[in-house]
Amino acid sequence: MKSIISIIAISFLISCNSDTKTAELKLGSMQCMMCSMTVEETVADLNGVSKIVVDLKGKSGKVTYKASLIDLPTIEKAITSIGYGVNDKEADPDAYANLELCCKIPEGQ
Repeated sequence: MKSIISIIAISFLISCNSDTKTAELKLGSMQCMMCSMTVEETVADLNGVSKIVVDLKGKSGKVTYKASLIDLPTIEKAITSIGYGVNDKEADPDAYANLELCCKIPEGQ
């Protein structure tokens, strides 16, 4: 009986892990530390996201999430809604207009 319960428990743990996904984020519009902190905080607050790491210098990020709770388009929408472009998605123009000057892409770039 113990072995059956152990097998069921192990199967459950394996199935839970298969629900976890990791995605790369291209964050080309980030300009400063405040940008990276804002993106990290916004994504970390999403239900289903277990980890977010943003690399300001590389203008990229990596997000780990539970696919049963959230998907990549929802994560991308959260980022664009605060004024930052991500992957092939454009930033929300109104949110971008409200960013601090240091967070905006310098003209001519």
